[in-house]
Amino acid sequence: MNEVTRRKFLGVALGAGSMAMLPGLAFGSAKAAKTAAKQTSLATGQAMASIKALIDELRAEGRAFAADTLASDNNAQWDRLLEHYFDRKKFASISVNAANLCPSLRPVNRMSALVRDMLEADISFPMRGELAQASLGYGLSAVKDWFGLGGSDAKADFLLALTANSTMGNNFVNNGLVTSGFMDPQKDNIVVWDVNHPTNYDAWMYRKATQGWGADSIRILKTKMFSSTVTDAERKAGTIPSDPQSEDEIIAALLALVDERTKLVTLSWQSNECGMVLPMQRIVQELRAVNKNIHIHADSAQTFGVLDLKLGQVDVDSIAGSFHKWPCGPKMVGILYMNNKHGAAERFTPSIWGYDEYINTPADYGFAANTGTIDPNAKRFSYLGQQNDATLVGSWMAALFHTGQIHPGVTAARIEARIHYLGGQVKNSLFKHLPKIFPDFTPKTAAQWIATPTSNDKLRSSVYLFKAPEGIVAGDVMKHVYEQHRFAIANLKVMGHDLLRISPTICNSAKDVDDVVAAVVDVVLAMKKKTLANNTHTRSYA
Repeated sequence: MNEVTRRKFLGVALGAGSMAMLPGLAFGSAKAAKTAAKQTSLATGQAMASIKALIDELRAEGRAFAADTLASDNNAQWDRLLEHYFDRKKFASISVNAANLCPSLRPVNRMSALVRDMLEADISFPMRGELAQASLGYGLSAVKDWFGLGGSDAKADFLLALTANSTMGNNFVNNGLVTSGFMDPQKDNIVVWDVNHPTNYDAWMYRKATQGWGADSIRILKTKMFSSTVTDAERKAGTIPSDPQSEDEIIAALLALVDERTKLVTLSWQSNECGMVLPMQRIVQELRAVNKNIHIHADSAQTFGVLDLKLGQVDVDSIAGSFHKWPCGPKMVGILYMNNKHGAAERFTPSIWGYDEYINTPADYGFAANTGTIDPNAKRFSYLGQQNDATLVGSWMAALFHTGQIHPGVTAARIEARIHYLGGQVKNSLFKHLPKIFPDFTPKTAAQWIATPTSNDKLRSSVYLFKAPEGIVAGDVMKHVYEQHRFAIANLKVMGHDLLRISPTICNSAKDVDDVVAAVVDVVLAMKKKTLANNTHTRSYA
């Protein structure tokens, strides 16, 4: 381009217009916005006015539920929410697989559709600049509040970056700590958990194999599957049971692996492979007491949208999450958090150098490429080139929903309590139905068949993994449950075990939970009678 670059053009077009006219959420009237939206030529600021008009409409609809307190076991109120925010009548199947993918909330879909239509009509730089302000400005600020970081003076985009998914966030971490000089892979070590997601376990092994890391550079916190106990020797070697009786067992095994050369501990806050929720705040405190310089990364693909994260209190150094799972947000949008108090972001050299949604490169913020410098905060991970503006703005709606700005009774704490309640319903339903296919099953021996902790409810949420009977292929069970009962569940192969997984969230009713477990057992019994095929589906999913 000529000397009036696209970035300078955006600054001129937006600086005196939309940026100045949009303090907080002070927009023009919804009526004016709707009228102006019909025009072929859009004035600067019109995109944000149209977005605000839809937000006002969503809030007005939500006020009908203002009296609902959403106690975790008030199924009637949660069913009303479910009916209003999810178009279940159009679902071809009911997903009970939040650990992988969820349907999007209606406000998310409506906003994404609005922005998509805007872009079909107008892809000018002024328009896209307004959409960048919606997602990176207002959207990230809403996520900041959602994460319990509202008290931080740091700008939202210095703490948070919108990525494609948890995979991208995890890989920014595992591919960046050696290049930055934070870790010497010949002398230092990291600790990983063997039931981390592959992008937070196998990806580390890949870095070690391809970058020539030392033999002791990766230490593994091991899980003894389908067990409630470990020996003292196993614990001292860094092993925990899949059904620990207390968090002390987790802490003891983890601390056995950490020393003064440990640079990073990276754990799934909730494992998609064994369903355990780690006591992250205590883990942070215990690790800091041993080595205050350890970077603690909590892969939050299974806790973002599940737990009331309260990152300001928990004090992890970084998390990665996906909007398309538990938050019921837009597809292919992720979040990466870096704790600014500890200078966490500077420990990782980003593997992507491009431009952000404002169409600015790091050089436009004073970090010339030939100096080898870049933003010393989470913004360094936001230069991803062109993204989908429609889904990025849709992520703002997910944040508004989860913080009660669309549905008044919703809070992160109430969402956490509801999902935990649904997890309790899964447990009760498994205890009721599994004896039909496992004659020796009892609640006291549940850990022999259920990988998810059942002895200590503080160490689980609603990700439940359990065995299929010997000779029954879990993948076929998953397939038949879908075809015969129209439920979407998952099957995983974990440490040689062929497992089924059920993971309900707010897009599910309590009735869904009992129905899907009953459907699994019905299918297994039919497969045992050979009225349904077995050994035909060999694919497993994470």
